Amino acid sequence: MELDWDTVKKQTLWSYEELIKKLLKTLDYGFVLEFYNHSMAEAVRYAGKVQEGYLQGRSEPAIAEQMRTHFEALEGLQVKTYVDLVQQVEDKAKCETFLQRTGFPFSALIETLNYLLRWVLPFPCPVRELIDVKSPAQMEYLERLKRERLGSNLDVLERGRTQPGRIQIAKDSGIPGEFVTELVHKADISRLAYARGKTVLHLCGGGYDTLEKIADADLDEMEKAMDAYYRTLGKSLADFKAVIPLPWMVGGARILPRIVMI
Repeated sequence: MELDWDTVKKQTLWSYEELIKKLLKTLDYGFVLEFYNHSMAEAVRYAGKVQEGYLQGRSEPAIAEQMRTHFEALEGLQVKTYVDLVQQVEDKAKCETFLQRTGFPFSALIETLNYLLRWVLPFPCPVRELIDVKSPAQMEYLERLKRERLGSNLDVLERGRTQPGRIQIAKDSGIPGEFVTELVHKADISRLAYARGKTVLHLCGGGYDTLEKIADADLDEMEKAMDAYYRTLGKSLADFKAVIPLPWMVGGARILPRIVMI
């Protein structure tokens, strides 16, 4: 079977090997397996939530329709979960075998894997992106977090999403429990699709410092609060509408699984 592997990077920004490595690393976290590893039937339903939540029901890009088709086909091919799918195609040889056996199109497979990474699974970001790098105290906390092997948002959620976990992090690192809790909430917000550190810090700066606050937000009130915050930076809401679309954030927050236990 002749497959054009070069198209993978053009479509996803990563080579096939890099794409699979990122997916497997994320799917190895316990909380991801517990809350995100959908069956194909669940994946069909969640695709609809993505369309309604993040995209506010807009037809373009037509994520729901396209992904429903792919997941329904995969269910018919006896693929059980996201982990099952990724493991069946975890290298080029296995991928070719899977495609030959099932007849599933290569382009559809890459679309599905890319969708999982960008729209469904939480995307890893360094903890450094979630702290105030201008604060000497927080930079010291960052070094302590690194010594505890808490280098990413996903590491923080894995060990700190429960209250006992947060207490243990504070005890082991010597970092104040209040800071640990704030960091966990920032990591929680970073699960929003395409939300990286700067976006998270801006949302927190505007008073939306937990995922629940974002999910419960009244959009008009949120726009006013965020505009007031942006003006303290010498900017306005208009300067950030394209990069931090608030309806997207609110809609996305409403569909994410709740994983942080207070």
